[in-house]
Amino acid sequence: MTFFAILLGYLIRRGLDASGRVGSDAVFRLWFSRMPPSRAGREHRAWPGVAILLGAVLLAVLIGFAFRYWHLSFLQWFFDALMIALLLGRPGWKQALTGYGQAWRRGDAAQAWREVQALLPASVRGDALEPRVMHLALCRQYLVQTFEHYFMLLFWFAVLGLPGLILSRLALALRDHWPHPGGRAVFERPVTLLAWIPARVLALSFGIAGDLAGWMSDRRQNLFRFGGQVEDLLFDSANGALSSYSLDPDGYQRVHPDGWPDYGARSLQAVRDLLNRSLLVWISAFAILAILGIL
Repeated sequence: MTFFAILLGYLIRRGLDASGRVGSDAVFRLWFSRMPPSRAGREHRAWPGVAILLGAVLLAVLIGFAFRYWHLSFLQWFFDALMIALLLGRPGWKQALTGYGQAWRRGDAAQAWREVQALLPASVRGDALEPRVMHLALCRQYLVQTFEHYFMLLFWFAVLGLPGLILSRLALALRDHWPHPGGRAVFERPVTLLAWIPARVLALSFGIAGDLAGWMSDRRQNLFRFGGQVEDLLFDSANGALSSYSLDPDGYQRVHPDGWPDYGARSLQAVRDLLNRSLLVWISAFAILAILGIL
């Protein structure tokens, strides 16, 4: 039943993302903004967020226990699928990337930047970036956001059920939307821990779903090292799995000098296709585990 909940929830979420509707970030942002303000000098306190996180996980455990106690397995399956559909996803990316690709094709770097400014990392959002640098920053962010809001959540749902989904999604929300920057830094640690295993599983999936020879020929020494940034791991793995210079603008322009106006859209499409194929790899693995009675 877990597999069918994953499949149904994912299909609903993809439809919602395509239409740019029903994102959970706005709900979390509004919820956390109503928290009482911290006193001066105590902005870094995080215990209210920790209490919210633990309380939500405990509630998810109790809900699962209640479903099993009353033998409502079908209702539990539907509820899990609904929670997956509501908590996964990043609506708004499809429309922004479409406009970005069109602006890149016209050679309008300023309009391309305006299309995706809100999606870029905060550290580079206000910079006047050279188009190649902006594009690689956008690709990195797209990889990380898709990993965190799809793959990581599905991984922990498959491992721990609804409590795992709630734990990973709330940890992300607290890191991104907790009203005090000091508190947000505290929640960076649990997100890093939660991301370690699924990020490496996804990096391996890139090799299966993409150019395995290119993926294996690239350096993989950071794959099982605990340190390092998730975005670097995913970007390097995706770059090795893509054989069309999709994440190498200099190489692409050297090989396809006449195709440079199409690079922005083609590069993002290649990354999107790689992520979609990797998700199919995951779903196939979930199906096999379900057949074996493990999931």
